Amino acid sequence: MTRVGQVAGAFGVEGAVKVIPLTDFQDRFDPGVSLLLDGCAHQVEWSREGQPGLVVKFRGVENRTMAELFRGRYLEVPDDDVRALEPGKFYHHQVVGLAVLSSSGRRLGVIEEVLERPANDVWVSREGSIEHLIPATRDAVVEVDVQAGRVVVADWLLRVEDAKENS
Repeated sequence: MTRVGQVAGAFGVEGAVKVIPLTDFQDRFDPGVSLLLDGCAHQVEWSREGQPGLVVKFRGVENRTMAELFRGRYLEVPDDDVRALEPGKFYHHQVVGLAVLSSSGRRLGVIEEVLERPANDVWVSREGSIEHLIPATRDAVVEVDVQAGRVVVADWLLRVEDAKENS
């Protein structure tokens, strides 16, 4: 399954929910679309822009009490429904497990998780007890080669980490 949104909570009294989109494809929330929530299909009745994210109403969810049960849960689509992303963008499951090397060849572990932050995602790589936080930005990530199983990051990230340790 691929996550396309997370329910932030109930909205109003008629069963709508606030959704934080985790996809570049906003049509995932169009009326009539079916999304999985805890493995059960829920059809979108209507959706609109909200602050932040979207407000989505699912068929069969008729009151705030029912909607509140979805708080914190993820909306998913089957992996067969995953769409190709534009060059330079990756699904979380594509980067988790990739080896991380610096431009100068220093091994920095393996990406074990992706943290979603407002400005950009942060990839967490670990090598034993050492953890590296890698901003998923063009200036920090030099290359992502999913086929070869590796990510190359800029050497300046190591200089920033060394400066923090020595201060």
